[in-house]
Amino acid sequence: MKIFLETSLLSDIILSELGEEMIQRCSSLDEFCVSALTHFQILWGYALAHRSSEKYDEFIKRIGIEVVPLTKLDSEEASRMKPSKKDLLDALIAATAKRYEAAIWTRDSDFLKFLPKDNVRLLK
Repeated sequence: MKIFLETSLLSDIILSELGEEMIQRCSSLDEFCVSALTHFQILWGYALAHRSSEKYDEFIKRIGIEVVPLTKLDSEEASRMKPSKKDLLDALIAATAKRYEAAIWTRDSDFLKFLPKDNVRLLK
């Protein structure tokens, strides 16, 4: 099963904890990924803070996380979700996960607006 990791989980503070949980709790059949939008948000945050993205880069290499592109189909699906302006990126990320029939791991309950509860794992 594909599991999308969402921006709220990928801060420096919890990367090491998340990585350990992923290694301990998930089978080798699970594939972890991030949407291209999440990847952009993380790198943009590091750039704005004038910080190195080294920990994030090491994390995605160590776990083997795939960066999944946004497609025309994702844009069309997200528009059908009718998100508010503040939820545009979440809808696009959710639409990408939906295309893969994947779950999203997040700290953001807004994803429940766009995906079934069974496909959203809220982590603290």
